[in-house]
Amino acid sequence: MRKIFNKTGAARHIPAALVLSALLSCGSGEKGGPAITGGENGDCSSTDGTLPGRIDVTVPESSPEAVAYNDLYDSSPDAGRFSMPEMPVRPVMHWTCVDIADRSDRNSLGLSERTRGLQYHLLCQSLAGLVNRALAEGRTNVGIWLEDSQAPYSRVKATLGPEIGRQTGIQLISKDYGDYEGQRVNVRDLVDGYVLCDVEGNPESAVAASVASHVFNSIIVDVRDKTYFDGLGMEMKYDATRKSTEDAWHEFRDRCSNKALVLMPVQTGELREYAVSNSLFVLNLNKKNGTSSGGTNTALMDEVLAWLEPGASVLGWESASGEDVFVSRISAAGKLMLAADWSYNHTLTSAGARSHSPALAKVLNPRDIDYTKPAHYVSFFLSDGDNYQWVMNGFDEEFYSEPSVPSVKFSFGLCSQALEQLAPVHEDHLLASQQVPGNLMECFGGGYFYVDNYASKSDRAFGLRLLAERTASAMRAHRLKVLHLIAEDVDSEASMEAYRAFAEANDQLEGIVVIQYSPYNGGGGKVLWVTNKEGYDIPVVTAGYSLWRGSDAPGQGSPQEIGVRMKTLADGLTHDLVCVHAWSTFDGRKGASAALACLNAAGKTFEAVPVQELVWRIRMAERREQTLKYLSTIR
Repeated sequence: MRKIFNKTGAARHIPAALVLSALLSCGSGEKGGPAITGGENGDCSSTDGTLPGRIDVTVPESSPEAVAYNDLYDSSPDAGRFSMPEMPVRPVMHWTCVDIADRSDRNSLGLSERTRGLQYHLLCQSLAGLVNRALAEGRTNVGIWLEDSQAPYSRVKATLGPEIGRQTGIQLISKDYGDYEGQRVNVRDLVDGYVLCDVEGNPESAVAASVASHVFNSIIVDVRDKTYFDGLGMEMKYDATRKSTEDAWHEFRDRCSNKALVLMPVQTGELREYAVSNSLFVLNLNKKNGTSSGGTNTALMDEVLAWLEPGASVLGWESASGEDVFVSRISAAGKLMLAADWSYNHTLTSAGARSHSPALAKVLNPRDIDYTKPAHYVSFFLSDGDNYQWVMNGFDEEFYSEPSVPSVKFSFGLCSQALEQLAPVHEDHLLASQQVPGNLMECFGGGYFYVDNYASKSDRAFGLRLLAERTASAMRAHRLKVLHLIAEDVDSEASMEAYRAFAEANDQLEGIVVIQYSPYNGGGGKVLWVTNKEGYDIPVVTAGYSLWRGSDAPGQGSPQEIGVRMKTLADGLTHDLVCVHAWSTFDGRKGASAALACLNAAGKTFEAVPVQELVWRIRMAERREQTLKYLSTIR
């Protein structure tokens, strides 16, 4: 089940079936090696009366050729992982366009005022897209920023050069502005005219106009406001009032870039700035807002997906359809769905991304782990880290910086590949404010997809290799050691094929954490193994439990229920992995605070550790000889 909140708090989700989940069971270790516990009898019991989790081992001295563990990362700003369009320069100065992102009526219909409703939103998004494209092309030094009061956007805005002034989109396109500090700042000079749409009479006309906007270098004007812009002397360059999305595809596909795609509902203005600035095609799945009853563009979507570059990103979301209708199709086509629907200013937030020095995650040196300490080790991690718009909105304040994170060693998946391409300033902030070393994972490898069906309808081998190489490059650049993935069936042969691809592409990958789409803990806590090119076995750890409000299925439930279940079934087990559903709240607790309540219910024999430490404890328990060999190569 996936549940995403927009900026006004409205939720949308697709229910998922709940099935029985087993606990993470201990194995007998690698052939000829020890059992998981300190016992030598090959089962999960301890022969000396200690708790499971104890391993009698001495970490070897580092070899003379050993490298510093903290120095194991790549310093290259771009090693081929950048695939999304981004802004190559920063504006010398910028206008702030107001009354958009922070307004709840920005996508509303039935409003007559020119600075209200979807009509105004489309106007502002298209104007910003055209001006920011001119900035990228060197035709101006000025950019347009769509005002957003949230902290991540404010941090980016502070890097853009001085603000010229705060104006509505109507003012920016209507007025003649004199020079400002020696710079020409009159943005109307950068626009050739307008394309006409009718958002109330023909919803898809707004989508067609979004494509025509970059083709004709013209802002989007609705029939509501046509008389006003005619009065300004602006020329209508294209009439989209009776056009459909399919019309736009047939007319303008050759004028669009296939490096990315915007997928959004018809009654939205979000992401149009990014689409216009980068000449992207815009697609709506449902022809009528909020329902598929008015027809769909499913066949058109398949055609567009086949046209996109391999591994291209599809930005946005479709709220009225299940993920099986669009995410699964996008994944099967070898493309990445990036949940970015309620995010803004993508062109300017990406300014300078390719030349930006990657920030580094804080990691835990595996030599510093006390492997002999007995406990039931458990790691808690948050779901939905691939959700870019959420990471740019309330993620930091509500979850990432929450005070309970250190006490429960709470872990997070971050969409670092999307962040480094679209919002490197915010990524820098998140990595700099990381509270627990070893608690960050790369989430899903650049977008939302299922590893077992990824590129299944195209060139699967090529698609997996490209995805794995890009993910490896991003992880190595940011010193991220654990990869978080999602699959429709976590232990299928197709999933194993994908795990092997990720392991073979990245010799610094230490472990994989995987959830199943339905249910998240569908893997039952089992540990699978794949081997990297250096001959080391890499654990693929599935979630054994999920904190999920309202579920009474085994392995899913409230913090108290799961904690008691963990305690009841803990005898002989050494470790557990718990996925905390981001959209579930339990008596006011969510995220790390919910995990802490679960840990307390489980009892004192349980010890919380970050996911990176859990991975190494599993490796020492089940692959001791390999692990000791590796530890001798680092210091």
